[in-house]
Amino acid sequence: MRPKKNENEFVFWTIQLKGVADEIIEKNIKAFEDKHPEIKVVWIDIPIAETQKRILASTLSSTPPDLVNLNPEFSYLLARHGAVEYFKEEDTKNFNQNLQNILRFEGRAFAVPFYATSPVTLYNGEIYNKCDIKNPPKTYDELLLISEKLKKCANTETLSINLNEGEVFPKILNKYGIYDPKSLKEKGKKPYEVFKTLYSKGFISKECLTMNHREVIEKYMAENAATVVVGTNFIKSVQENALNVYSKSAVSEQLTGISGKYDVSLMNLLIPKKAKHKELAKEFALMLTDKESQLALARKTNVLPANKFALEDDYFKTAKNNDPLEIARTISAKQLNNLIEKEFSPLNKKEINDMINKSIESYLILNENTDSAIDKIKKELEEI
Repeated sequence: MRPKKNENEFVFWTIQLKGVADEIIEKNIKAFEDKHPEIKVVWIDIPIAETQKRILASTLSSTPPDLVNLNPEFSYLLARHGAVEYFKEEDTKNFNQNLQNILRFEGRAFAVPFYATSPVTLYNGEIYNKCDIKNPPKTYDELLLISEKLKKCANTETLSINLNEGEVFPKILNKYGIYDPKSLKEKGKKPYEVFKTLYSKGFISKECLTMNHREVIEKYMAENAATVVVGTNFIKSVQENALNVYSKSAVSEQLTGISGKYDVSLMNLLIPKKAKHKELAKEFALMLTDKESQLALARKTNVLPANKFALEDDYFKTAKNNDPLEIARTISAKQLNNLIEKEFSPLNKKEINDMINKSIESYLILNENTDSAIDKIKKELEEI
């Protein structure tokens, strides 16, 4: 437990932003301290692996940080247990409301959005052209339709993906309007069978159940897969490590399902209920998320701003030349206006993700009957 802090000490916690966003955050700290000369800001950057443990311990103590950079799922749990200070509606007016709406508990804003990422589809234009595929697929169903052609023409897998890690398959289900046991039973057959066909016919690798994120990108960079769904940080990796493949690449909207909507990853700013300087924390949170600061953070780190006025900047609307990174930024920003509206419950999201991941793994490896597999995972989800 941290020792009792000095009365004039304002403590700000972030997750792995030092070495990445120092200039932006330190500029805000200086401006904040100049405005409040009696206050000394202490910025503490936490490794992502330690985040939940340290945040939980601090919020239960009498000396939590004043402002915390956190993810929505854990923030939601803190809100549900009455451990956060809520923001007023007036405080949320400058944010993209699709992002802000993710950060509500019983209609109230328990945090404000800090930055976001929304993956796009990166595909090898040379391979697509060689196989006379004129338009990239928009959905996983369309991806399946072109897979046989890609396999015969270029002897390549269609998609590089890590299918049973983290939120990948749960978010795919969300794109098909699936977010609870009932909708899984009603709509689950289509996405399960799409991926069974992709898997059984070799259109996606058998390694899709064991690869990590880095290996997913490496497969694309080695031209062993024609398509990958990635964030801009991974597109940057292709540019730096496989310039020849990058020069052949093109970008389109994130692959989706029947909903036509996209997923997003979000980080937010939260004020613990027991924070010493709540009003100052709110002021500093809104300073970090004003238009100027958000544009600087986005330009430096390739993330998307949460501030709606920053998103209206030409930087997110106009791509230079035909550069994949430039195009990815504009597409990714546009996707924030059409996000999936419902996900699986944030109360036990990791447990739900693990169940769904094990379900798709056994379904593919054991070639299970689709209805039986869906009935099984539906029952498991109902039990939690």
